[in-house]
Amino acid sequence: MKEQSRLNSSLSSLVYGLKSLSELSSFFTFLLITAVIFLLGFVVIFKYLGLGAFLNGGFIFTPSTAVIITGEAVFVASFLLVVFSLNALFYYKLYYLVSSNLKLMSLIKHSLVVFPKFLIATFTQAIISIIGLVALVIPGIYYGSSLMFFNFFSIYGNSTLHSAIINSRRLAKDIRLESLFVFTVYFVLLLVLIYLVSSLHLQEIYSALLYSILLSYWLISYSNTAFNLADKNVNELTEKSSIYRKILNKR
Repeated sequence: MKEQSRLNSSLSSLVYGLKSLSELSSFFTFLLITAVIFLLGFVVIFKYLGLGAFLNGGFIFTPSTAVIITGEAVFVASFLLVVFSLNALFYYKLYYLVSSNLKLMSLIKHSLVVFPKFLIATFTQAIISIIGLVALVIPGIYYGSSLMFFNFFSIYGNSTLHSAIINSRRLAKDIRLESLFVFTVYFVLLLVLIYLVSSLHLQEIYSALLYSILLSYWLISYSNTAFNLADKNVNELTEKSSIYRKILNKR
């Protein structure tokens, strides 16, 4: 009975993530991330700066030092904007979703405060997952699923990065089957999306736009699923999230 309940919980979190674009906050974040990936990632870096010429098997374009530095700066800026967008979305859900007095500037201000921890958690999770999946798929899935809640705990309460990674691994261990299931589903979904786009043989500009849309959707869905699964199980363990408790007490 308990296993059935946990399976239903993971399935509900999965469904929530896949349909989370119906939320206004998630939809706007999706639009912003899509724009950043396409406009900054493709149009600016690969088209205007010409750095994409190297990916086409030729050395037609030889960029100057200034162009290379500009391209790297645009790449870093686009990466930071994507991560900050997710950080603000999660912070909004944790702290302001049940608040009747939401102020945009307050959200941005507090999001900037917790952003460094969220950035480090995102980068660490991504690097470990990618290395694990490239080297050995099964260990990659295991360690990737163990860190899939790192982002959540990096902005949950007043946790440090050390406690956030410990809490992520602890929660993943408590719900091992659910975390493995969710991570594997999204890993397979990512491969399917990449295969579908590549099999369409679209023109470069349309292929880049479709990649931007689908990758943004995948990122929002995966993040919302992991967030929902973490929040649900943390609340079940503590009966009520301390964050929500503090908010409700202030109202």
